[in-house]
Amino acid sequence: MNAEIIAIGSELLTPFRQDTNSLFLTAQLNRLGVEVSFKTIVGDRRSDLISVARIALSRADVVIFMGGLGPTEDDLTRECVAETLGRPLKRHARIVEDLRARFAVRGWKMAEEQPSAKGDVIDGADALDKQTRLKRRGSFCILDDQHGHANHYSFARASA
Repeated sequence: MNAEIIAIGSELLTPFRQDTNSLFLTAQLNRLGVEVSFKTIVGDRRSDLISVARIALSRADVVIFMGGLGPTEDDLTRECVAETLGRPLKRHARIVEDLRARFAVRGWKMAEEQPSAKGDVIDGADALDKQTRLKRRGSFCILDDQHGHANHYSFARASA
């Protein structure tokens, strides 16, 4: 089984930020017996992200998308991956409530528009809790660290 890690963020294409997260993910995947065949860094341009997603899905059994500095208001990851897969986005109420709870614990007030995009899940994906992350082989994953505000999804890709 092979994997591709895609690090997303125009800031990762400057000399001021490095993609160190993929090193950690590579070690974890290798521990699970998954060989990382490709690592790709792509900026925040929609057409580039869709192109990279198509290529990765054509050559890897597992594809992991991760952001550079965390979820931002202009994050296109979900939308581009959904478009690449030909699947719509659907609102996931549990995720929206989890986000509200995370903000409340920190004493932050979440603007009403914030949970909108962050609560959307690619149709057919399972929203993963911390115990099930990276335990599903042959799945498509979107991951972010446990301290961020992005969520984690997995779904099996249909055989071509």
